[in-house]
Amino acid sequence: MKQNKKRASLFCAVIAVFACTLSAAQHILFYIANKKQNTQQMPQKVYQSKEGTIAYSVYGTGRPLLLLHNTEVGASGTEWQNNIESLSRMYQVFVPDLPGFGNSQKSKITYTAYQYALFINHFIENVIQRSAFVVASSASADFAVMAYALNHNNIRKLVLISPTAFQNAIPTDKENKKRILYQLPLLGTQIFILSASKKAIKKNLTENLFFSKEMVTKQLIENYYTMAHRGNETARFSFASVESQFLYTDIQKTLKEMKIPLCVVWGKQNRCNTYEQMNNIQNIRPHDTYFLFENTRMLPHYENSEVFNESIHSFLQ
Repeated sequence: MKQNKKRASLFCAVIAVFACTLSAAQHILFYIANKKQNTQQMPQKVYQSKEGTIAYSVYGTGRPLLLLHNTEVGASGTEWQNNIESLSRMYQVFVPDLPGFGNSQKSKITYTAYQYALFINHFIENVIQRSAFVVASSASADFAVMAYALNHNNIRKLVLISPTAFQNAIPTDKENKKRILYQLPLLGTQIFILSASKKAIKKNLTENLFFSKEMVTKQLIENYYTMAHRGNETARFSFASVESQFLYTDIQKTLKEMKIPLCVVWGKQNRCNTYEQMNNIQNIRPHDTYFLFENTRMLPHYENSEVFNESIHSFLQ
């Protein structure tokens, strides 16, 4: 009996030492990552929103244009760096880091599409303070459609870049268990660290976001890595919500009823969300504007920015 107690005590001690060592290593990793500067970082203002502290940038003058980035690991407003100069010649361009991403607050919550839709409306009402054009990328395209459903008056025209809702599914009990696992302090943080490593980010950028491998530079990887680790361990919460499909929303009903002009953009080589999904939207809204970009994947606005900018200027005028 005494021998068993000693073994149990030794086992507990080993587990405790391992947990403390892992926790210390995680803190050090986040500390080093947060000390790095994002060389592509845009000058930012701060908005104290209901969703927490939001970092955002403003460029140009004219009618307001809101740009919403995707929800991939390391995503931030810098996704629009190739579009801002051109678009800000005609519009006042607003570029926030979404809650849970970039330099914005990363809270210990489960993020949902509904929360992001509320955020979009709050941002338009409190920061922009007038109805805006909205250009939104991937999952944010779904949030923007939902934001319109909540308040028709805030969005004048809408550009959707490969919205994801046509291929997603409502989270199951299995997905909810994954969310709980990914939100755990030590284990969940470690899963996030592995998924947000430079190797993992490079793989995601190369295989899923970009068609041209030449665009995936060391600087780009470094910037995604830095943005992913802002906020330290709480960065895992938005990641957990994305990975467990808690950002899903059904946009089909709203698309059918939407009264504003719509433009849909797709990268033909998009592997995660194939361009055939655009046909589903065209079947619902055959009279809207559609652009299919060759030799691009998830970020046609980044990979083929010159043609994209011209297309957006043409649609919004």
